[in-house]
Amino acid sequence: MAELLISENLVQTIREEASLRGLTIESFLQGAVTRERTLSDRRKIEREQSWWLSLPLRERAKYEGEHVAVHDCRLVDHDSDKIALYRRVRARYGNTAVLIMPAEGPQEIVIRSPRIDVT
Repeated sequence: MAELLISENLVQTIREEASLRGLTIESFLQGAVTRERTLSDRRKIEREQSWWLSLPLRERAKYEGEHVAVHDCRLVDHDSDKIALYRRVRARYGNTAVLIMPAEGPQEIVIRSPRIDVT
């Protein structure tokens, strides 16, 4: 077992929070670490998606019909087979958060509206 030195104030806060939830200190801390990692991964994926969508349409159009993998604001892989792409990304990056999403090329948008006669 390892030891971790933290202030007595923090120890007391952790004890109180764990107790309020009916958890052991260890399970409370494990949950807190897991939640923080999830939030951090989510923020990273949001940054990666913003970066990808900020690229000019002509750049993204090169990958139309495929899925792209983005890591550290770089396109690291692409494939029309999402599962094959996912497997390669996991083999290369392990559990690191990597954005995998459909590439978007130029799209035609059609808006239909019913005509309403108000005479």
